[in-house]
Amino acid sequence: MSNLPPLGGPTASYTPAQIRRNRLIFLGLVLALAGLVALWAFGPSDTKDQSSSLTAGDCFQNIGTDKEAKTKKLDCTDPHADYKVLKMDKDSVVDTFSCSDVPGTTGSLTQSGAGDWFVVCFKENDEKAEK
Repeated sequence: MSNLPPLGGPTASYTPAQIRRNRLIFLGLVLALAGLVALWAFGPSDTKDQSSSLTAGDCFQNIGTDKEAKTKKLDCTDPHADYKVLKMDKDSVVDTFSCSDVPGTTGSLTQSGAGDWFVVCFKENDEKAEK
C-alpha cells in the first residue's frame, strides 16, 4: 500500500490578532459600502425632481431630458433659470386643456402616477441674468 500525500488546504494558522484585524477590515469595507448606498439614495437635493413644488411665478431649470424632465427650482434672476411657471394645475394631466387658455405659454410639463398628478404651464424666463 502506498502513502498518498495530504489533500491541499489551509496550512497557515492565523493568530487571534490577525483574525481581529481581518474582521475590522471587512467591517470597514461593509460600512463604506453602506455609506455609498446611503449617499446615492439620499444624496444632494439638486438631483431630485422639484416639479411638484412649483407654483405660478416660480422659475426653474430642466436638469433632466426633454423626454424625462426633472426640474430644479431657482431664483428667477439666476442665469440657469431657463423657464418661468405661468400655471400649476394639480387637477389635470392633459396639458392641452390646462395650458390652452394661459397666454404666453411656450411649453408644458405633465406628470402622472404615484398619486402626484399635475400640469405645469411655462414660458421662457426673460428675467434671468446673463451668464
